[in-house]
Amino acid sequence: MAVVFSFEGCNLPQLEVQKLISKYNLFNLVNEKEMPFIKSLQTNLKEIKDVIGSLKNKFDTLVVVGMGGSSLGTKAIYNTLTCDEFNHGRKLVFFDNIDPTYVKRCIDSLDWSKTVFAFISKSGKTLETVSLLNVIKEEFRKRRIANPGKQMIFIGDPGNAFEKLSKENKAFFFPILPEIGGRFSVLTPVGLVPAEFIGYGTKELLDGARAVVESPKSAIYLGVYKYLHYLRNRTISVMMMTYSNYLREFTEWYAQLWAESLGKDGKGQTPMKAIGTSSQHSVLQLFMDGHDDKIYQFFIIENYREDVRLPERTEILDFIAGKKLSDIIKAEFEGTVKALLSRKRPIIQVELDDLSPWNLGYLFMSYMVATVVIGKLMGVNPYGQPAVEVGKKLAYEKLKKT
Repeated sequence: MAVVFSFEGCNLPQLEVQKLISKYNLFNLVNEKEMPFIKSLQTNLKEIKDVIGSLKNKFDTLVVVGMGGSSLGTKAIYNTLTCDEFNHGRKLVFFDNIDPTYVKRCIDSLDWSKTVFAFISKSGKTLETVSLLNVIKEEFRKRRIANPGKQMIFIGDPGNAFEKLSKENKAFFFPILPEIGGRFSVLTPVGLVPAEFIGYGTKELLDGARAVVESPKSAIYLGVYKYLHYLRNRTISVMMMTYSNYLREFTEWYAQLWAESLGKDGKGQTPMKAIGTSSQHSVLQLFMDGHDDKIYQFFIIENYREDVRLPERTEILDFIAGKKLSDIIKAEFEGTVKALLSRKRPIIQVELDDLSPWNLGYLFMSYMVATVVIGKLMGVNPYGQPAVEVGKKLAYEKLKKT
């Protein structure tokens, strides 16, 4: 279990870094008042294990119905574990959009006798989630499924509409602490309930996150380095590259966390997603020879779960004979890093010994801590999303008129 952050490519005077840390007392930010999401480490896992344990004997599919922070972290967990495959005979399906075609096809493909639904919304009033809730309840009625509450889980703030509905339907309800925002909620029941359903190591996930809180140096440096490059007009933060298909959804989670937390008051650092090695063939030219307005984060896995060895005699390129695919992807990783460094592009490297729950918990907490750190340095409140609420209000008004 190891995650190592390396900042050698950031080319910043250490004195400048240390002055910021000292001036803003950044290590003192790591507490439950400044970072309420740390409270998620106190989540009652026994209750989750007891409830989900009773469901796993009856159902093989959990449909996660939630938008943005109510699903992106869970998708990262699921992708890291399975890359959309069954795990121990169980799988997750995500209703995280209201694309009519997608929803209809999913509804028709489900085995409703073996499916349980988790409705997730902090407010209990999220337009898309509530719309899908009503669609699913109607499907229960059409299929004449008795006691649909046995196939429903509600997750949200205490006292919201979901808690009331859970009681009416005799369904399970898991509360989220009100002070923990949606995009910071992956280590609450939002992510832990689905993770437990598919047999993911929830204790290990929280243990990895706890290690960051106990020793936050790398997470704080992550925020400081990115801020200092932001001051140097590097306003794009590239998750370039996660050299694993199994980290693709982590970049999606990161994009929301970074954009929605920091994009305020005319400030912010735009997140950009990329996957190695495929993105090398699409955007690396821009990164090498384009405008120097980006900071790059590279992720590499030391121990791939499975590997493939090439034959001793190969077509066209004889120097790859006998190599493993892990040898090739690591060579491409190192080559791309060195190429960017040769152009003096700033790079943060993140090395993981494997894709364990502990390591993912460490990554989740590291980036949440770094987000609050850079928000403090930028002078923006990393919590809330006032601009998003404008669009929601307009959508509500339009629907009420039609």
